[in-house]
Amino acid sequence: MPQIMSEKQKKPPACDACKARRVLCHPQPHGAPCPRCVEKNQMCTTTPVPRGRPRKNPLPACSSLPLSRPQSRARSRPSPPLPVQPVYKTSPACPPLTPEFVAHCFEAIQFTPQYNHPLISTTSIKMDIRAVSFQLHLLPPQSRVLALCIICCASLTSFHPSVLGDGPRPECFLDENFFLSSPDLFGCGVRRASAYRALRIEALKAAWEIGIILQPSNENAASCYLLDLLEQCDFTGISRPWANAYMSHVRALAPIWRSSNSFAVSDGAHWIGYLMGDVLISARSRTPMLVTPNDQLLFCGPAPPSLEALIASLTKSTSVSSLWGSFNSYLYHVINMARQLSETIAGDYARLSPLSEGAVLNFLSSLSLMHSILCLLLDHVDRVIATADNSPPLILEDMSRTCAYGAIFGFTGLVLPFYRELAHRETSDVQVYNQSTYDRLGFLRAQAHDIAMLAVRQMARAIRYLPKIHYMPVHWKTVLGWAEFCAEEVESGSPLSPEFMQDLETITKELKSMGYSLEAASAPDSIALIERLEGHASRAIVDMFLPPELPLEGTWMGGPMFNGPMVFAC
Repeated sequence: MPQIMSEKQKKPPACDACKARRVLCHPQPHGAPCPRCVEKNQMCTTTPVPRGRPRKNPLPACSSLPLSRPQSRARSRPSPPLPVQPVYKTSPACPPLTPEFVAHCFEAIQFTPQYNHPLISTTSIKMDIRAVSFQLHLLPPQSRVLALCIICCASLTSFHPSVLGDGPRPECFLDENFFLSSPDLFGCGVRRASAYRALRIEALKAAWEIGIILQPSNENAASCYLLDLLEQCDFTGISRPWANAYMSHVRALAPIWRSSNSFAVSDGAHWIGYLMGDVLISARSRTPMLVTPNDQLLFCGPAPPSLEALIASLTKSTSVSSLWGSFNSYLYHVINMARQLSETIAGDYARLSPLSEGAVLNFLSSLSLMHSILCLLLDHVDRVIATADNSPPLILEDMSRTCAYGAIFGFTGLVLPFYRELAHRETSDVQVYNQSTYDRLGFLRAQAHDIAMLAVRQMARAIRYLPKIHYMPVHWKTVLGWAEFCAEEVESGSPLSPEFMQDLETITKELKSMGYSLEAASAPDSIALIERLEGHASRAIVDMFLPPELPLEGTWMGGPMFNGPMVFAC
């Protein structure tokens, strides 16, 4: 019987990068990148080299091979061409990415709920970073980019010396002595700015190097989501490229999640809140809506009952289980209304035509219904909180407070852009309206103003639902917008209730607390706004306790400087 000789398996060809450097390559099976490319965090591709004698009659360059002809095999699947990337240089202000600092940042991220997206849970980044003892260079390229994005986000709450430098800092993330009494919160935001920007450059550089916007994966989608959030803290452009990539990735990944049964029904409740946050960013910045009705069905499930049916169910049922379902339905309608606001009132196409009175009336009616539903939901939440005395129900209390904050954030996130758009149209479209139409639009704007005043009350209530120490850097522009609205109301000379002034004080404190995370809070315009608000609050207290016939003549409170912006400059 002839002996069968096994042929020695040929070694795959070297990759392009190793070949260019003329170094030994160690090709990996199944198209995995070689160790040298992994170490240098670069794409590993292999271009097939034709062997043997050249053809006597070569095929024309434009001719195509028949479908049955075997194709040349490459060791790895061809990678998409990378876009031309901007040049990012490592800043000397970048903190050393030591294992100790990386571990600190991964601890910090748990205190910022906006970053706990379901996408991050679908990745194994938290387990992987521990498996390599928090050494970033040992992570695969996509996981390393995601880790850098997480570290950059965490730098907005970190108290690490390499972030805050010299100066006062908290001893832990829940240091009440520092956060509730320290006068140096603004100093923390200023000192951390250079480290935050340097870390953001590192994340952007790594993201562009491997082209995360072109390759759908859980890690790349999560990185795009975080990079978009970071843009909302200190920059708003006319488009949201990272958010576009994020939505494109998750649409491509969702069928895979569904087919592999890795998408649970409970995940839909988490997606509703994050999709709502995305549409409210678009509404606030007047950028195109990225969440489509099909996205809602894909990630959140079937459409809920109407607002009218929702308010009817809330008046009948008071069980805790029905409460969570009502919250989900409410947030689902917030997404629908944000899209309605863009398509019929405030979007670029809607602005090509005069303002539609019918669209405004429909939106006002929906906002009134939503406010009624919100009040019912918050009454249920307050009852849950009041009965949560023992240890296990504290988890229920935390969930209730989180849901209450999210519901209020959804309502107020619709009201302010709507009111601002009507005010804009009242001045910009004045030439296209006759007097009677103009008067009717003025009446509609007055109704929107009344709802905005209710929203101020709810916004302050949402802040009071939060723990004493909390981190909300991504909500900076939302809180800033409501602070500006409050200042305009006081300076308009309209009579205001003591409750409004208390709400103004709550929003002002929240604005100041964000100075710990953001340098923007200590910018000249922000400081001037805070001083205006504190001056109005101080005058309201004086008016409450001093009779009008006893002015403080000759003092700074009674003099002409009181109405200026430098009341609390000291």
